[in-house]
Amino acid sequence: WQEIERADAVILLADAREGVTGRVREIRRRFPASVETITVMNKIDLTTLTPGTATCEFGVSVRLSAKTGEGIDCLRDELLRAAGWQEGVEDAPIARERHVLALNEAADHLACAVQRLDRLELVAEELRLAHESLGRITGRLSSDDLLGEIFSRFCIGK
Repeated sequence: WQEIERADAVILLADAREGVTGRVREIRRRFPASVETITVMNKIDLTTLTPGTATCEFGVSVRLSAKTGEGIDCLRDELLRAAGWQEGVEDAPIARERHVLALNEAADHLACAVQRLDRLELVAEELRLAHESLGRITGRLSSDDLLGEIFSRFCIGK
């Protein structure tokens, strides 16, 4: 919850067949009011819903199918919008290629997380990887953090 409290935006995953359930609402109520929420309704391939975006009670809702890939472009567009990307607007910040790559990488990790909802440990790892990708854009992942991440995986013995 500490990470959510520090986040600028949060992606809330839900099954499109069930809609926004009481549990999803309960989770969202715990988010700080200042956190932008993008609600991702997955598995539209199993419903009559079409891919796209809409406003919902929590902010923006993206309808997609991680299985077929339908609507993934809508999620990418929402991630770009949440990051402040405005194509063709004068004086708007110009996204560097590495920013766009990191956003696409984050979207790919989120799509993988949606596909693995039955394995929460894999979802957590994909969300961590998406967070790292976004951290490279925001600067919240410092070089010390990166070195710490790299060396935390090594065991140096005598």
